Amino acid sequence: MAHATIDDLLIVEPTIQDYGVLDWDAELERSTREINRVLRVRWFLSYAQGKNHQEEFDPDRLDSTQLVQATIYHALAYHICPKLTQFTPEEDRFSVMMTYYRGRFEHEIDLILREGVQYDLDNDGEVTSEEAESVVSLRLRR
Repeated sequence: MAHATIDDLLIVEPTIQDYGVLDWDAELERSTREINRVLRVRWFLSYAQGKNHQEEFDPDRLDSTQLVQATIYHALAYHICPKLTQFTPEEDRFSVMMTYYRGRFEHEIDLILREGVQYDLDNDGEVTSEEAESVVSLRLRR
């Protein structure tokens, strides 16, 4: 299941259905899979090691509500706008949007990582403050 819906997408880009495509669900699903991969690589491996956790990353344990904005920005930058742009030497509206939303995605995923990814490590159906620990630390590790 995607972290975001078409309704979430329309809040950010209300005119995205004006270009002949009404259903962007496949792109949202693809972005969800790619964000799960980003979280596994950038966050979970060190998080699980710090918690002495041996299980594999399970995307179903993520709190999807935390990832809605990141999913929208990722989908727009990497899947939706590339389908709409003409890829000409002159930048069109969609190539500008791709660049903009790539920056927004990186900013949003950085905030999520600094804030602490909401992940139900013990799979009890509830994310506690201990489980949502930030991977970013101000301590020097050697």
